[in-house]
Amino acid sequence: GVPSPRAKAMSNRESERAGKWRSVVGELRRRYLDALLIGVQEVAERVIREAIDAEMPEAVIDAEVITPAMRTVGDLWEGGAITVADEHLATQISTRVLMLQREAFRAVERRPGAPVLLLGMPGEHHILGLQMAASILLHAGYGVVMLGGDVPLSDLPAAVERHRPAVVGLTATMPGAGAQLRAAIEAVRVHAPGIGVIAGGAGVPDWRRRAPPTHWPAGSRSPT
Repeated sequence: GVPSPRAKAMSNRESERAGKWRSVVGELRRRYLDALLIGVQEVAERVIREAIDAEMPEAVIDAEVITPAMRTVGDLWEGGAITVADEHLATQISTRVLMLQREAFRAVERRPGAPVLLLGMPGEHHILGLQMAASILLHAGYGVVMLGGDVPLSDLPAAVERHRPAVVGLTATMPGAGAQLRAAIEAVRVHAPGIGVIAGGAGVPDWRRRAPPTHWPAGSRSPT
């Protein structure tokens, strides 16, 4: 059918807001990376405040400003252009910036239902992406239980029993995490066969990224 005048007006406002932030996203991304590389939190926060003032959605700030900058920081560290200390400082700055975002987008209507349980597997200490996911879910109104990184697989069944989540989200950033990822999913599914499990991060195996979004049943064998 033909859109109503109100629907047209809302669509026009959305287009205007999108045009506002699209015109500045590249510059904000560059300045945010510069702030991380010089290690000044106040400058990074100023960039994010400008993104919020430009009515950039939180998910877009994460995907178009923070994530690309952190990816570049990781590449520079791997190439020896910056030190481990520099990389850790950039991560801490981005973690604190996420807290700023959370306050800015905090007023939301809560959705009923079971929470989302988020955690990093054993050895996973880089959980910035997991924190981004938690922030977006919280601001969308979902309940979130954040266990943090480096959670022993033996603790998963008890966590699932205690919090009774609708979905368990796992982060896998380390190379060769496929076997451990499979073990983590089995640890959840053996205890709660019908629960939803989501995995993300650079360590998720390529075959899993290409696979359709299906359940990975407990006891099944993953491709090698």
